[in-house]
Amino acid sequence: MNAFTQQIEFIEKNFTEIKDSSEVVLDLKYSTGDNFMNADVYGGFQRCFLAPAAAKMFQQACSALKKDYPHLQFHVWDTLRPRSIQAKFYDHLAGTPFQNYVAAPHPGSLHNFGMAIDLTLQTRDGQLLDMGTGFDDFRDLAQPKLEEKFLASGELTRQQHDNRLILRKLLEDQGFKVLEHEWWHFNAMAKDKVYGHHPILE
Repeated sequence: MNAFTQQIEFIEKNFTEIKDSSEVVLDLKYSTGDNFMNADVYGGFQRCFLAPAAAKMFQQACSALKKDYPHLQFHVWDTLRPRSIQAKFYDHLAGTPFQNYVAAPHPGSLHNFGMAIDLTLQTRDGQLLDMGTGFDDFRDLAQPKLEEKFLASGELTRQQHDNRLILRKLLEDQGFKVLEHEWWHFNAMAKDKVYGHHPILE
């Protein structure tokens, strides 16, 4: 049993599942060792869920992707995350220079409410678009707020930036907002609209 399977009835009642489709490829990084924890913290759980409102927004983004970029797919790394696992992330980075990259378990990350999604884009033959960094990269180069600086220095190429902008426009046109220090992370709502108004996965 893991934190997901222990709460699966609650999850299936309160959240909407996101499945592999012609526009979506699931690749849950925290169900592998390929993440900043270097461990499978999801216990092999391979299903993705979002809050219903966020899921509707994402489906609209999928429709836009199909229409405007039929050669591309969304490559999803993370969606709903239990607060108990959020606490492990937070403790792992506490006292390090990277502690601000992980939200405190109280009041919680928007991932804990199914209101955030981590993703990129890939071609239909499975090649990830070059975004300048990979997932869970804590370097400044991953930060959208610093893109102009790195474009000027040449550390971020115009093509890498254009790829980020394609992803950003697809999501932000539906109401998502990119996190200022992670190009792959998008929130469906502002925190004050979520805390106290939507169920959290413990």
